[in-house]
Amino acid sequence: MDTDKLDMAIWDTDQRRVLALKNRVDMFAGDKEAKLLPPVPAPPLEHYDIVFLSFDDCGEPVLRVARTVRRSSETTFILLVSDRSSDLSPCFRPKIRPSGVLFRPVQVPQLGSLLNEVAEEIDRLTRSESDDVFIFKSEGASYRRPFRDILFFEASNKKVVLHTAGQEIGYYDSINNLEAILPPYFVRCHRSFIANSRNIQAMHGADMELRLNGGYRVPFSRSYREKIKQAMSNVDH
Repeated sequence: MDTDKLDMAIWDTDQRRVLALKNRVDMFAGDKEAKLLPPVPAPPLEHYDIVFLSFDDCGEPVLRVARTVRRSSETTFILLVSDRSSDLSPCFRPKIRPSGVLFRPVQVPQLGSLLNEVAEEIDRLTRSESDDVFIFKSEGASYRRPFRDILFFEASNKKVVLHTAGQEIGYYDSINNLEAILPPYFVRCHRSFIANSRNIQAMHGADMELRLNGGYRVPFSRSYREKIKQAMSNVDH
């Protein structure tokens, strides 16, 4: 994966500093400019390949954002940006798992080297774990999303829309073609919907809908009821 294909975001409460970092990151981003996260990001976040956490002190505000990033996606690479005098040890914990550190002033060669390493690692993971990753193209860009992060697919206006916690991506395909290639734990539940049975919390017959992780709801048809029950019973909890 080239660095200009990476989905990147930056968090820093210092406006001047965050724009300076964005200018450097965007040198490697091509048309996919890095997005700026708000001071208090609301979970769940949309998926990013990389999130830069820039700060002076690795205190609770930083840790709170880092936990939000990690809960939103297990596959996001978290990169820390701080001064050399900062104590970064509070950020190195299992629930955060940062993947690298950059020190201010951020040097372009060091930034480029780290981004290339992340891109290479994503390529390696895509090749070695292709059975666990859904790969598709939308509007000329290539995307990869772990199957475990996908909640459901929806047919809409001659497209299929992939739904994760906090993100929707549409691309050209048919729900029938998709049903034939997905892992068996993805179950057709409606003429226009395929749900990840591993993310189904409950089936509500009165409302004819499935309740998914994160509070999402999708409809199901009576003709698919038994098929859904079978898929849910096969899920390893």
